Amino acid sequence: MHITARISSLLLAVSLATTAQAQWFGAVYTQSNDPAGNAVQVALRLPSGNLVPFASFHTGGDGTGAGLGSQGALADANGNRLLVVNAGSNELTLFRTFADVFLWRTDTVASGGSMPTSVAAHGNLVYVLNSGSDTVDGFRIVGNQLHAIAGASYPLSQSGAAGAQVAFSPNGRFLLATERATDKIAVWPVHNNGRLGAAQFQNSAGTTPFGFAFRGDDVLFVSEAAGGSAGASTASSYRLQNDGTLVTLTSAAPTTQSAACWAAIPRGGHFGYTANTGSGTITGYALGGNGSLTLLDPSGVSGSLAAGGRAIDLDFDPRGRFLFVLDSGNDTINAFRRNHDGSLTAIGSALPVVDGTAGLLVR
Repeated sequence: MHITARISSLLLAVSLATTAQAQWFGAVYTQSNDPAGNAVQVALRLPSGNLVPFASFHTGGDGTGAGLGSQGALADANGNRLLVVNAGSNELTLFRTFADVFLWRTDTVASGGSMPTSVAAHGNLVYVLNSGSDTVDGFRIVGNQLHAIAGASYPLSQSGAAGAQVAFSPNGRFLLATERATDKIAVWPVHNNGRLGAAQFQNSAGTTPFGFAFRGDDVLFVSEAAGGSAGASTASSYRLQNDGTLVTLTSAAPTTQSAACWAAIPRGGHFGYTANTGSGTITGYALGGNGSLTLLDPSGVSGSLAAGGRAIDLDFDPRGRFLFVLDSGNDTINAFRRNHDGSLTAIGSALPVVDGTAGLLVR
């Protein structure tokens, strides 16, 4: 996109900054995952849900050029910072953000292990999942820099655990990670000094736990890829207890689709959605007050990508009105409007992205 058009798009957003519509504008971030130099790709998100390509910002690290097999390759920190993994160079990058669409790279550091694929932040505390070395490693944001926390490197349950995502509980008291190869969910207590206590490695209700999302009341929604078997993927819900144990609420509810790998919950917490890579579809569930899961459509299909689509990430805008889905089969980002009953309606034109793009974060 020509720089003049980019500036015009930004000026449009800024001109509305004093109106009620301003909160409807935002950005969608992905990473190019280019092995010759990773970059964050930024699109302006319009009130209609449509996307306008804006700019790319180099991370100072390298990607892999292949799928990362993870959720959370980019993470928000305090609303004005962005964290990005560089899986090809074993690094983590910190950006400052301005008007959501301008990024200023402030630090790129070693990730503490090999092949970082997922990152999470709570306040100024950051943990990265290094899937190659099967560890989670801790950092603090100090000013505009990332400082490794001495001794804060913790193993997954075993070598080759195939970690898929790391994230904090809503109150920041626990850190969780899913392990695809062991069918386990790891839960660590977070101490005041930023270090972690002893992990509890708990059995997943379904096979191949992958992406997950929290509701504000500590209800956890997890997608389960079932090893990629056709039509066999599931989703489960849990409640995280004060002692870090997970109590199963709904066990392995079928999606009827293939390879449910990514998970999202919109604002309000009444629904949960999985991105089904093998089917090129989105499955929606009603998420009850007690944390129970019920398919929104008996077919398991709440939304579909174009022919050849492979859904490899998804995220909602902060208001929960629009769902954005990364399609690696067609190299696009697709937008859906979430209706009051949880059903999804495709909107606008798909936004092209470069081949190999990974990760998705919406602001």
